[in-house]
Amino acid sequence: GAAMQMDPEDPWERLLVAGLARDFQAMRLDFLARQGAKSGDDAVSEWLKRNASAAKTYRATMDRARKVGIPTPAMLAQIAGQGRTLLGR
Repeated sequence: GAAMQMDPEDPWERLLVAGLARDFQAMRLDFLARQGAKSGDDAVSEWLKRNASAAKTYRATMDRARKVGIPTPAMLAQIAGQGRTLLGR
């Protein structure tokens, strides 16, 4: 959602932000597709139980980003990279 609300002036940053928005959506859809017939809530709950420590670390990163206020494209890129790693588990 934060990526979709950004309006960078630099054309390269606009491309980066648009790509990140697509990336976050693709990660979400890929995660859900790998869960099979489970409902989204059940899949997330089960996954969180198996990956509690890694999820806690990721949440700490997200909390730090939220405290900054307005996210930057660099922040979102870092969060996306960590999210890909986390969801690949």
